[in-house]
Amino acid sequence: MAMMVYDAERLVREAQEPLAHNLACVCLERDLTGWSGWPATYHEDQFMRVGTLAQELKDESTLDEYHPAGTSYWSPHAPIAPRYYPYNQCGVWTCVTCGRFYLRHNDEGAYHLERRIRRVLPEHVVEVPLSGDAPPA
Repeated sequence: MAMMVYDAERLVREAQEPLAHNLACVCLERDLTGWSGWPATYHEDQFMRVGTLAQELKDESTLDEYHPAGTSYWSPHAPIAPRYYPYNQCGVWTCVTCGRFYLRHNDEGAYHLERRIRRVLPEHVVEVPLSGDAPPA
């Protein structure tokens, strides 16, 4: 079975539904509105992979980030732009208890691999073409 490839529109649409229920959940123990290292208290089986934002092979994906308002990688207000790094290399995951959406990727440093996680807030998701690309249809 092929992995579901999410674009910005699908990610926003599907991430909004669990937010309407406003359930308390263990996945909210840490503030993950910006990128964070994988919390030691979180368990892999709390989350289920439902898709990917990767539309291209990793080696063909841009490493450019999208920060028009001066945000940074770590900013909780940084836009989630699926065509830009690191989002173009992210898996889309949901909490198995409450259904909230999360993005995960492996930050590959020179000497280590760091697992990262960020909660999807629909208001942060933007559809932006890569520099030089035509706008999405």
